[in-house]
Amino acid sequence: MIISRVWGLVDKSTFKCKPIRDFVLRYMGDGTGWLDPFAGESSWAEERNDLNPERPAQYHLDAVDFLKLFATQTIRGVIFDPPYSLHEVSRHYKDFGIEHWTKQDPTGGFFHVRDEIARILKPGGIALSFGWSSGGMGKVRGFEQVEILLVNHGGARYDTICVAERKLEGTSDNSGLQTPRGPTTEADISVDAASEDAADADRGCPCIQ
Repeated sequence: MIISRVWGLVDKSTFKCKPIRDFVLRYMGDGTGWLDPFAGESSWAEERNDLNPERPAQYHLDAVDFLKLFATQTIRGVIFDPPYSLHEVSRHYKDFGIEHWTKQDPTGGFFHVRDEIARILKPGGIALSFGWSSGGMGKVRGFEQVEILLVNHGGARYDTICVAERKLEGTSDNSGLQTPRGPTTEADISVDAASEDAADADRGCPCIQ
């Protein structure tokens, strides 16, 4: 496995940061056969989804509902770049009148989204994950890590952690099904929001779409 660290200029849109853009294009190529369930403003995947109807995506669905549109083991690659923090998840969904915590606990790392990614990827397919954790899809879902790139943004800002994983041959379609942790309440998110807002303002909160 390759592990490296580079510096990259911070940008609220993940893939406008040059080292991250180069990382994605190295695996994705022209984007044919790739999906992005959290496409934001800049994504090269063939099939793109974002809740915001003003974003340049073909679909504007919840990420799980979008991924369920695709048949099992038919996709070459998936980008997994959701909002990085609990407060950002809440704010991102509530902007469109969606109570996200009724579907799953966002602090669990979008486990339903990860399960769907594991289901639709072909054996040998690539998942590219971005955030503040190097967990990616994980061995429990039948993936092996190929590369980890740490992108430092300077000062006290968090690094963006980029993870490339390959789905192993012979992986069972339901190998990644997880047990939900239980719903997160609006009170949990409200309490967390104040401290995250202060921290985000201090560090610049990089690469959140």
